[in-house]
Amino acid sequence: MSGTKRLGWIGTGAMGGPMAARLCKAGYPVTICGSGRRDLSGYAMETGARLAHNPREVAEQADIIFTMIPNGEVLLDVITGPDGLDKASLQEKIVVDMSTVDPDSSARAAERMEKNGGWLLRAPVTGSTHFAAAGTLGIMVSGDRQVFETCRPYLKVLGDRQTWLGDGEQSRYMKIIINMMLAQALQSFSEGLVLGEKLGLPWETMIDLIGDSAAAAPILRYKADTMKARDFTPTSTGYNMHKDMRMAMELAKQVDANLPTASLTMQMYNSLIAMGLKQRDNTAILLVNERMNQLARTPD
Repeated sequence: MSGTKRLGWIGTGAMGGPMAARLCKAGYPVTICGSGRRDLSGYAMETGARLAHNPREVAEQADIIFTMIPNGEVLLDVITGPDGLDKASLQEKIVVDMSTVDPDSSARAAERMEKNGGWLLRAPVTGSTHFAAAGTLGIMVSGDRQVFETCRPYLKVLGDRQTWLGDGEQSRYMKIIINMMLAQALQSFSEGLVLGEKLGLPWETMIDLIGDSAAAAPILRYKADTMKARDFTPTSTGYNMHKDMRMAMELAKQVDANLPTASLTMQMYNSLIAMGLKQRDNTAILLVNERMNQLARTPD
């Protein structure tokens, strides 16, 4: 597994697009295809990537294939579908999945790769689209340690921190835990803002003071400007946060963990989906809290 590898990339959406572009800019040969039906000819021309029509064609032209896709079901389809990766030879090939997917689907994907003589490296990330474009994502990795070392030069182009956690699904667990805590932080932030609104505190000053306090998790600082503007244009959607919370609650059920705050946060994100806010930013949980408190600023 030595030498420079031919790279593939599947999934060029809000996160995957800038990540694949960084590998192209770094001078690596990259073959791309989408996980949906979006026309990528313009993206390929802009980045210099080679365009494939399906995952099978990517596997024919790449040694290491990165995926950034919506969920575990799509990951399995990318590998095993009618034009999936396994319709080409996967002998000695590596799939690096950087998505947030459930551990069960991940384990099944790893089993399929190993059956075909390849490897799955789990490498979910922390950070949003801004960090993807800047190459400053945090990358949590699990799978074969030597495979990780083979992929590390390429991962360094995508993130400034790469942490190996074990040879199984450990990075999946860690990513889900982190996202569960992010959801709880946003819910806590929203509750504080709602109480402040009802007490008549000035909106922007309140956000500034929370951001300067010990109560400010990093995500609150990242989101401060958009929250001040009440701009819910998504960098990561409410739908994705809801998906991640469901995975967290399923893991908790599997190991009989009692998570009362997470359970309440799950209910709030259920309400976000019911209110039709799933394609807004995950900070739109604020709108759910405002609606519950009959605050006039809540949009229709």
